[in-house]
Amino acid sequence: MTQKSGARILLVLGFLAAFVGYDAWIVSHAILDPGATRAAAHALLEAPAVRKGLADQITTELDRQLPNARQDPRAQAAVAAALRDPRVANAFADTVAQIHAAVLSSNAGDQTFTIDGHALSAALHDALAPHDPQLAAQLLTVPPIAVQIKAKDMPRLHDPQSTADVVTVLAVMAALLLITASLILQHDRRTIGRVGRRTALLAFTPLLVFFALPRVLGHASGDAPQIASALLRVYGARVLPSAIALVVVGLTIAISALVWPRHPLRDAHDAAHRPPPYTGPEPPRRPSTAPDQPAITDKMYL
Repeated sequence: MTQKSGARILLVLGFLAAFVGYDAWIVSHAILDPGATRAAAHALLEAPAVRKGLADQITTELDRQLPNARQDPRAQAAVAAALRDPRVANAFADTVAQIHAAVLSSNAGDQTFTIDGHALSAALHDALAPHDPQLAAQLLTVPPIAVQIKAKDMPRLHDPQSTADVVTVLAVMAALLLITASLILQHDRRTIGRVGRRTALLAFTPLLVFFALPRVLGHASGDAPQIASALLRVYGARVLPSAIALVVVGLTIAISALVWPRHPLRDAHDAAHRPPPYTGPEPPRRPSTAPDQPAITDKMYL
């Protein structure tokens, strides 16, 4: 195996490790992070399909405790207003965070999670009071409105965030070692440019998934695309800055390679073995010893 082939193999393996490490960091920093989950829950509540499903459940529970509430248009308007109340949004986010924690625990199973009924009842009361004080007063005499979210057949994951963090650290360290070894073996202009281009290409998948795909799904019809678009936008807010940084760093390295010496090892070898320039006095010129030659004219005869 030649030195050039070995350098290329090390470079391929290095960027394969970098790809694995970067994806593991995305999973740990976005999908498995509780803070991102709460932000995603707020985005989910803005999705029409999720809002409609919660409104139907709240209306059903309200009608169970206050008969004929479903036929009252003021009650339906109050439910719609309650879903926009920050207290309800925070209660919904807390419930989604509980589901997130249950999925990441080792004892997750078929569980039912309940949104804070006090927040729902308070929001409904405040929305009903200006239009139907009597119905609002009745709402205070019944138990808090409780809406349940059933998480059936949830996956069982045992501390995946720690696993993702370990994979990130190991993969990034392997990538740095392999890429450095490749550059030690061969660090000419082409290799430097290749490192820059592949660094920028690491951002291709995140840009496709978290920037382009949400915009495509946002224009699609159906509930599932709208929900997926909302989630990807939330996660993209955490991932896209790193992807943009990779593009900038990669392009900078690729452009810098244009001014890199074409053959740095050969140039360094030639410079090391080139004799130093002569700095002594200029030697005297020798006088010419050749006899004077007669000028050639038209009158010369053989």
